Amino acid sequence: MIGDIESIELSKDFATAYKLWKAEEITAVKAMELSGLSKATFYRKVKEYEAKKG
Repeated sequence: MIGDIESIELSKDFATAYKLWKAEEITAVKAMELSGLSKATFYRKVKEYEAKKG
């Protein structure tokens, strides 16, 4: 299905960057660079990640 592009798996790089960003050890821009995601994709994945964590 073409719309499945949004189901990109979260990488270990994203998880690491997310944790560092939330701990205020790096900026959001640095987290985006480390995870290799664009701004829009990064924030969308943050929302998904936080929803899964509960």
